[in-house]
Amino acid sequence: MWSSVRDSRGSPKPMRIVVVGEKGTGKSSLIMAAARNTFHPNIASLLPYTNLPSEFFPDRIPATVIDTSSRLEDKGKVVKEVKQADAIVLTFAFDRPETLERLSDHWLPLFRQLEVRVPIIVAGYIVDSNGDCDQISIEQITSPMMQQYREVETSIQWSAQRLNEAKKVLYYAQKAVIHPVGPVFNQETNSLKPRCIAALKRIFILSDHNKDGTLNDAELNKLQVKCFDIPLVPSEIRQMKKEMQVKCPQGVDEEEELTLYGFLFLNTRFIEEARIQTLWTILRKFGYNNDLRLADDLIPYSSFKRQADQSVELTSVAIEFLWEVYEFFDNDSDNNLEPHEMGYLFETAPESPWNEAPYKDASEQNKDGGVPFEAFLSLWSLMTLIDPARTLEYLMYIRFPYDPSSAVRVTRKRVLDRKEKKSERKVVQCFVFGPKNAGKTALLNQFIGRSYDDDSNNSKNGSTEERYAVNMVKESVMIANTDKTLVLKEIQIQEDGSMLPNEALAACDVAIFIYDSSDESSWNRTIDLLADVATTAKDAGYVFPCLMVAAKTDLDSFPMAIQETTRVTQDIGIDAPIPISSKLGDFDNLFRKILTAAEHPHLNIPEIESKKKKSRKLIINKSLLAVSIGTAALIAGMVSFRLYTARKQT
Repeated sequence: MWSSVRDSRGSPKPMRIVVVGEKGTGKSSLIMAAARNTFHPNIASLLPYTNLPSEFFPDRIPATVIDTSSRLEDKGKVVKEVKQADAIVLTFAFDRPETLERLSDHWLPLFRQLEVRVPIIVAGYIVDSNGDCDQISIEQITSPMMQQYREVETSIQWSAQRLNEAKKVLYYAQKAVIHPVGPVFNQETNSLKPRCIAALKRIFILSDHNKDGTLNDAELNKLQVKCFDIPLVPSEIRQMKKEMQVKCPQGVDEEEELTLYGFLFLNTRFIEEARIQTLWTILRKFGYNNDLRLADDLIPYSSFKRQADQSVELTSVAIEFLWEVYEFFDNDSDNNLEPHEMGYLFETAPESPWNEAPYKDASEQNKDGGVPFEAFLSLWSLMTLIDPARTLEYLMYIRFPYDPSSAVRVTRKRVLDRKEKKSERKVVQCFVFGPKNAGKTALLNQFIGRSYDDDSNNSKNGSTEERYAVNMVKESVMIANTDKTLVLKEIQIQEDGSMLPNEALAACDVAIFIYDSSDESSWNRTIDLLADVATTAKDAGYVFPCLMVAAKTDLDSFPMAIQETTRVTQDIGIDAPIPISSKLGDFDNLFRKILTAAEHPHLNIPEIESKKKKSRKLIINKSLLAVSIGTAALIAGMVSFRLYTARKQT
């Protein structure tokens, strides 16, 4: 969508076309011939930047053509220009076969090494057009190279006797940026690529106003006017259908209306007939960029602008739409959207939004891989929480019929929730902390209906840093319609002890700290962890309720476990540890307590003084001292840092 790219004065931004190649392959001559329509055999070895006005190109976009040096000592300058290029023209000379070999042996591998991902045009320079070179097909000699390097869009030959071909080289370079072949067409199979098919399916469905699965003449005309501002002549429509019946009988139905198959066939023909700009004009009018995704300017970012301690949730309008979508694609109405049904749902999107981390394996699934509605909606809520722009993008792919900004809402700031002593969030994010082997992964597995020892998620959803699990939880078993979405985020502790940046803690509604109740060292490490997280959060200005969770209660507890853990949690002002067992199950009590803590954000906040004063040992010693009789002073040499555990006087 280059035409929308403007400079500070509002003029179209010039496209940078960099010309690269070996010495004597016509780089400077090509630029001079194109710019001045004359050939100069003796010109400077390196031209200054050549600015070509918008009138020079059919698409009315200006360009800056950049000559490059072939000297080895100038390689750094060439690399710099290539990295800033929008398109590259790679030159070789027909009378010097070694310059063609250098394209595959040096230049193209170099561009890949530099991760330069721009279209490349190969220009073959015919030094003396005496008829011999005319017998050589540039397509024939460059075909093996183009099969290996798909970033090469096309190849073209030019000579001093055919100066118009020099202009064509630069035009093709610009055209490859504005109307690239690579994203839309597979030249090996001569077929549209999956993302292009998905985009065209969406365009077809949006243009099918009467929802009968075909495009009638009136709908075709509306599409034509929308994309090209010119209506179709009836004779053109008749001729198109007549050709369609011969070349693609499935393209029109019995009433001679255009089918989806015919629509895809037409767009394939545009490419085969070198009219790729027609296809791209249609795609651009419906908001697609070069990656065949909806462009950023279609996403209302202002609708979810938020502070660090605010979150984004789906509105009732979006939830109702998603319920209707789920019902439509759940063909057998068994509350189980099977994988192939999910595929149909997202067939108008680039791909499913949940194939990769952090969404893959983050929700409940049935044995056949199907997804119940609760899990379906939970995944949308998770995506909205961590990437609302992606939610709005995918709602548009599946044809959300309202203003996209009406699909999401920004919650109240958490600091205000604490001030008001209540939170009305429908999506609660709980950070899960704990030392290694405390039972964090087992908890997340159980939350989404998997076995506690399921190894399928040990990869942390493909991420080495964190894993999510999301599900809906009924806040009260006694009150109907109290379901909320709970997001568990497992926090990974790095080898250097670091966890999360301060800003990330602002997104936490509740934190739970899990320890192995059979292992005293696990308890000790967890108390240290709680002290560190709570003090860091307070210093950053983001405090939140904290709960202790005693895992593996099916095993024998360490000595004095109940007494010690109860005293410590009481002294720092939070609830006693919540017992759970992955083997025995029954986690509903824990999940409801998390929601209750989130609903009362002013409670269960550890009473601390400052990050400089933290120590698990003194928390415990403080607790013991509180119940000791006759102790007059602390033992000399005790740790110099402590958590302040005095409750505030009311």
